[in-house]
Amino acid sequence: MAQQFAARLARALAVGTTVAMVAACGGGGSSASTPTPVSAAVTYPSSALAGELVDFTVNLQLLTYAYTITESQFGLTGHAGSGTLVRNADGTYQLSGIPGAVMAILPNGLLLGAIRDTFGGVMTTVPILGMQQPVSTLSSAASTYDFVQRSCISGVCSSGQGTFQLNADGTWTSCAGGDLSSATPACTVQSSGTVNSLGNGKWQVMQAGTDIGTAFAFNSSGQNVMIMDLKDSRAGGFGIGLLVGSSEQAISPSLTDGTWLAAGTDASWLTFAASGNAINYLTFNGAPASLSMTMTMNSPWAGFVAPSVGGAAMLAGAGVYVYEYGGYGEIGLKIH
Repeated sequence: MAQQFAARLARALAVGTTVAMVAACGGGGSSASTPTPVSAAVTYPSSALAGELVDFTVNLQLLTYAYTITESQFGLTGHAGSGTLVRNADGTYQLSGIPGAVMAILPNGLLLGAIRDTFGGVMTTVPILGMQQPVSTLSSAASTYDFVQRSCISGVCSSGQGTFQLNADGTWTSCAGGDLSSATPACTVQSSGTVNSLGNGKWQVMQAGTDIGTAFAFNSSGQNVMIMDLKDSRAGGFGIGLLVGSSEQAISPSLTDGTWLAAGTDASWLTFAASGNAINYLTFNGAPASLSMTMTMNSPWAGFVAPSVGGAAMLAGAGVYVYEYGGYGEIGLKIH
């Protein structure tokens, strides 16, 4: 899997690559930092790129972490892991027992981390994205979200972008490939359904009697972020994986400039710097990288980014990053 990204990076150095990202909007999410409180263990409801639901607990005073998989599509429910943390100079953390993985926590309570377990018979490191305090009411979660998703069915993985409208009355509509805020959204697939409260800020997302995933959301500086694990194995369904969304808002360099940490579905870890319309990769799996490209903001609609080399991209709120290309995916956070 790591070879896939390395090959993509090599191609990019010669002819460019495809990047999609979700970046920061608003204050409070722009640097890796110790959240409040730091003296006690904090649990982050999280979703893994493979589609698992995870409770990830961090104690920054004791420099420890622990996690439990609370729902799995791979027979891993109840599996747990734990270890110690080593703080890096940039405010991120290395996780013992998960080689190469890096953890970051933003002041607003967003977390990027990883779990390690046997998926499909192979010991695999899977990145996770979580939040400390999901909102507990539909009125707070309701919004029209830009989204990027990556999911798999029967071993075949795909990815894409679109919009997802969650209403305060518990109904939802999604539009793959199009903008629901437009008079002519041009959806490639349009779906709808309802949500049910599971308590503790988690929402069961239903479509015609099928549980397609569990969503949780939070608000930071006036913009919502939604994370949804996907568990829809129907042919033509949403698949098994991860959907990340943010309330649809225009972006600008004042929100995206900075240093970003990201992790991929192939267990690669990288950092890059965004400045104006330029992206410059800094590291790949800890080694220096020299890829650069440009990007067009708010394309194909508000909140997304179109890299000069093509691809689907989204910039969203509170320091969250998400990327998709041809079934490959990345998630991350803005650390500086």
